[in-house]
Amino acid sequence: MRTHVGKFELVRLLGQGAMGEVYLGRDPSIGREVAIKTIRPALIGLDAGGEVRDRFAREAKAAGLLHHPNVVTVFEFGTDGDLLYLVMEYVPGEDLGTLMARDELNPSDLLEILAQVCEGLAQAHKHGIIHRDIKPTNVMVQREDGELRAKVMDFGVAKLSGGDVTQTGQVVGTLAYMAPEYLRTGWAEPASDLFSVGVMLHEGLCGERPFSGGTTGAMVYTIIHDEPRSLEDTVFEGVSPSVKALSSRLLAKHPAARFPSAAEAAKALRAAKNPTWIAPLDDATVALPSRSGLRAGTTTRSPKSRRPWVLATLGLGLTLALTAGFRVLRRPASPPLPQMNAHINDVVLNEAASQLDSHPEHALKLAQEVIDATPDAVPVDPDAYALKIAALYKMNLLELLEAAANEARERKVDGRELLKNAKFRAMLDHEKARKKLSPEMRGRLINGL
Repeated sequence: MRTHVGKFELVRLLGQGAMGEVYLGRDPSIGREVAIKTIRPALIGLDAGGEVRDRFAREAKAAGLLHHPNVVTVFEFGTDGDLLYLVMEYVPGEDLGTLMARDELNPSDLLEILAQVCEGLAQAHKHGIIHRDIKPTNVMVQREDGELRAKVMDFGVAKLSGGDVTQTGQVVGTLAYMAPEYLRTGWAEPASDLFSVGVMLHEGLCGERPFSGGTTGAMVYTIIHDEPRSLEDTVFEGVSPSVKALSSRLLAKHPAARFPSAAEAAKALRAAKNPTWIAPLDDATVALPSRSGLRAGTTTRSPKSRRPWVLATLGLGLTLALTAGFRVLRRPASPPLPQMNAHINDVVLNEAASQLDSHPEHALKLAQEVIDATPDAVPVDPDAYALKIAALYKMNLLELLEAAANEARERKVDGRELLKNAKFRAMLDHEKARKKLSPEMRGRLINGL
């Protein structure tokens, strides 16, 4: 067993995971205790593209730029033979996730911890650093003379100003804490970190996250579209009831509807420790949007429905679709949404395929989300239209199916690509036997639109 890493003495193992180990160490020159994070040599050998090494170096660079009481200080980054190591401030405490799991924090303590997290994030944002992986296990908490001290750590997936450290549109981080705009586009902003704080606030108050899904695709869809679970009034014991409004504001779908800065969020969270504090009216107004279709700079206009496909499942919706030339599944009055991350598209469409036979209405929702998230100038993933058409067929919405086929042709979807989709081919096999469609439409689908 190693006794040293670089010049540092190893005292004992603090923890280990898939990437490597973390040790309690000692700097022999000054006697200071440190935490030493290492990467297993075998991982480095497998890291042909250098991503693991780059992530480690990125964490050192990002945290090394910051000097703040609520950010874990990084002292040194180096190599020892084939071992990479990162030397950090040793925080004798536990991570926030562990404290939450043991239900050891009252609401006031939670608000103080998250206020300090926001103060650490404010310092990072000031230096052009977006963390992108804010979650309970990346917040260390210690008690000093009865006072709580929170420290943000693990900047391994942080985005530094002057360039993105990942490929354009590539989402990294922990899904349950990701902001909707980050999932849609792969681009994070300071408000994306605040959304993650909102998830932690909700989780710490009631013991469960605000969004859930049985699969990755379902989770993505829920974060982007659904309102968070409601917080019961009983979770605000000893603090201001306005915490409910603060939670809603942090979890707003549109980043512009959240706090203007992490520093402002910190002030509000700390103020809410006072049971008599009431959030300002403008905060409460912004904090309680319905579905955020808001664009930056809009605050009073009611957002239009983001789920036009809901109408397609109702008799009234079908009537509207018929009278409108079957265009109900488009959103002509709204500007196109940013293109979603390609990986997330695949995840969502895989989920749609898995749901098609048992829950075609859910598959339709997911396929439509990918279509709506694709700008008009960008080719739509053929699987999205293949699954949309197959779902409409399954639901016997044949007029809308024809409209979807016309729409796919207008969007220049290659019909031959539709035929490569297994669910689409299964629909055609069923149609050959049942003949529910008109001969013309059947021929179009069989021959690729």
